Amino acid sequence: MTSFLTASNVRPDEFQQQAFDALDDERDVLVSAPTGSGKTLIGEYAAHRALARGGTCVYTTPIKALSNQKFRQFRSRFGTDAVGLLTGDHSINPDADVVVMTTEVLRNMIYAESSILESLSCVVMDEIHYLGDRSRGVVWEEIILTLGTHVQLVGLSATVSNADELGDWLSSVRGDTAVISSTHRPVPLRHLLLREGEMVPITDGLLRESRGRGEGYHDRRMSTKGRPLWAKRLDAIEALDDEELLPAIYFIFSRAGCDGAVEQMRRSRLRLTTKVEARDIGAFADEAVREVPAADLEALDYAAFRSGLTAGIAAHHAGMLPLFRTIVEELFSDGLIKVVFATETLALGIHMPARAVVLEKLTKFDGEGHVPLTAAQYSQITGRAGRRGIDILGTAVTLDDPELDLHVLINLANSPKFPLRSAFAPDYSMAVNLVSTIGDKEAEALVGRSFAQFQIDKDVVREASALEHTRRQAAERRDALDRLDPPAELDDYMALRAKLTALEREHKQKQREHADAEIAKALTRTDEGDVLLIDRKRLAFLGTVLTVKSDSPTAARVLCLLDNGHTKWLDVRDFHRPPITVGRLVLPSGRRATTGGNRKRLVGQMDRLAPKARARAKKLRKKENRPSDPRIGAARRELAAHHLHGNEKLELWAKAWHAWNEVAAREQTLTRRIEDDQASLARRFRRIVNLLREFGYLEQGRGGQIVATEEGALLARVHSEQELLITEVVRGGAWAGLDSAELAACVAAVVAHGRRQQTVRPPSSPKLQEALAATEASANKISAAERKRQLPQTSDIDLALAPVIHHWVSGGSLSEVLAASWQEGVDLTAGDFVRSARLVLDGLIQVAKIADDQTAKRARNAADMIRRGVVDEKIT
Repeated sequence: MTSFLTASNVRPDEFQQQAFDALDDERDVLVSAPTGSGKTLIGEYAAHRALARGGTCVYTTPIKALSNQKFRQFRSRFGTDAVGLLTGDHSINPDADVVVMTTEVLRNMIYAESSILESLSCVVMDEIHYLGDRSRGVVWEEIILTLGTHVQLVGLSATVSNADELGDWLSSVRGDTAVISSTHRPVPLRHLLLREGEMVPITDGLLRESRGRGEGYHDRRMSTKGRPLWAKRLDAIEALDDEELLPAIYFIFSRAGCDGAVEQMRRSRLRLTTKVEARDIGAFADEAVREVPAADLEALDYAAFRSGLTAGIAAHHAGMLPLFRTIVEELFSDGLIKVVFATETLALGIHMPARAVVLEKLTKFDGEGHVPLTAAQYSQITGRAGRRGIDILGTAVTLDDPELDLHVLINLANSPKFPLRSAFAPDYSMAVNLVSTIGDKEAEALVGRSFAQFQIDKDVVREASALEHTRRQAAERRDALDRLDPPAELDDYMALRAKLTALEREHKQKQREHADAEIAKALTRTDEGDVLLIDRKRLAFLGTVLTVKSDSPTAARVLCLLDNGHTKWLDVRDFHRPPITVGRLVLPSGRRATTGGNRKRLVGQMDRLAPKARARAKKLRKKENRPSDPRIGAARRELAAHHLHGNEKLELWAKAWHAWNEVAAREQTLTRRIEDDQASLARRFRRIVNLLREFGYLEQGRGGQIVATEEGALLARVHSEQELLITEVVRGGAWAGLDSAELAACVAAVVAHGRRQQTVRPPSSPKLQEALAATEASANKISAAERKRQLPQTSDIDLALAPVIHHWVSGGSLSEVLAASWQEGVDLTAGDFVRSARLVLDGLIQVAKIADDQTAKRARNAADMIRRGVVDEKIT
């Protein structure tokens, strides 16, 4: 340890020293500590120990960009020859003593029983809290469950509230594990609200202050809506600069928003660099893109990208070209870029610490609507603030906004920890690999030892205790009912009542859903200046539309100036009936459009429209004729005909019956939940095994054991989210006879889905049309089998990117490919294209593993054609 610390020239913090001691005691280690606290040093010490003992170390990361970063960092520490990289895209010095790789690569090695594992003495899993990731978390648990216990495991996690629970599980499946938790940040973090140019600490006092300002404060916050967004962003950056809080990461949560913000700052002529810095930035960027063809640089609008860089401003998001993202990361880490407008992907592991981070909003669009940031997301984002050894304080700044919920903000700022929930669930490749290596019985038992089942079992213990209490309560209430000596037919009568109530509730819900759909449709058709009749059940008023937001048809809302002079956001829930446009007003322009005299004038104009509008609302209420449900009338007649109906003791019995039934229903719910939860993952595993037997990948062998067939051995070699579909299509010969570009297009339809649902023209080639039709038929066959067994559905194929990939593999340039995508109506950025191309590249590699010789040859040729230009990331 002494030689390591001397070479590192650092004095370890207490939690780092505890981890070093645990490693020296040959224990597995789980470290939970804030972002930027120095967890990587523990991973480096684990690698140092492995090398010193003549063993090897694998360092895994969740994303390729972080693997590339750690690869460069480790080569600097341990030497070029001692460090290798394996990411699926790249294989550099794979036999080195320390190999940095993505987590999936290690999982695949374990199943393939790679020779690299023979001398393996230590595995470091960086960002181990990723096991809670819905799409990829399963891989982390697969490794933990299948990695030999003789290999020392080091898990590095963000600050989670249940680190001890994770540690208990690790100890149960791997042996003694030291859990080391630290909430101390080497650079303290403060949370501020930027309001009217003033940075205010985020404390409970902020709520008291805003309540004290009353409606006037609300109105004043509303009035800030009039200031253009670019001006608000410029104000924020200038405020940060005035407070010496640059460099900063400014989170916007929208790719287009990030690019737009850079363009806005360029147009405002904001410059945050000196002439020397601008020259150095330009030279660095030009050298980085030296091998990119000039036509591609023009298609990527490199001139605008470079202009932003030299001004000290850049964007960072998944839609960018990876090379451009790398340039931004390098320049920001060197302190040359002062402001990066970023989506949340920057917060996930990439080492880009800043003096401050800015959150423009506390919501993000998830594809369907705006959802609030979780405590985990807020913690990871704000954790980027504060550079160790440079800053004495990190600053997280949230911009004030009329839509900002101060309660939510204060809770997020006061909740630095978040609970980790496992996302583990067995899949097809896992099932066939486990059955092949350890047999179906042990495989099922292994699934039952997952962290997901460990957490479920703990929940079951709590639920069992609640069930016992509920059973006692139900028995007591049934006894109380029986003491009233009700007739035997009471249960039948109450069942009729319940049936009527359920029908009435269902009918009311359908009416509400229909009304909501009509209201949402009406809101999307409104325009600024429309005067709406807002009709509630017994109240009608007017509102003039100031702003319309319709991110999706179901999430439409309007900002209205109401006829009482207040401004308010209205959505579907604020209407009983669809709004009716009763007039139109000309809205004043400028920042003060709805303040002072302008507001009074607009309210006065609405007052003149009010009498006729309210009379119209009254008529509509009278005319309202809601359709009835004949089943409700029948149920009411059946209830009235029952001989207990009208009995003088009925309500006394009914009250006691309801008291008992409420608890009895809760008892049934808890019982079902416990039955569903117990061994739930093992049950899902058995369903997968049965489906694979139906499809011929598994069969019953001698002695009754389930074994993999020859086809199952093929499936075991495929590692993709669409492994079963790829194997089925290749096995069925649907892709045989295709040329390389056609094969790549088919693979794209399976693995590379567009960000939005988009319709493209069918391909002109009959052979390709036939192959895609066969692929879709295989997908439908799998989905039907999954529905039958209550398994998650395999994704449908998506043709949006097939023509784009076909064009690229046929030799098209980047500019031609992007132009072709636009002609097809496909929304595709250069970064999206590269990401999709790499997914297809990986899919082709999987195809080449299992296809016939001719198809495999064409798959490899297609992979070579994809791996060129901007898609071929070079690691130095």
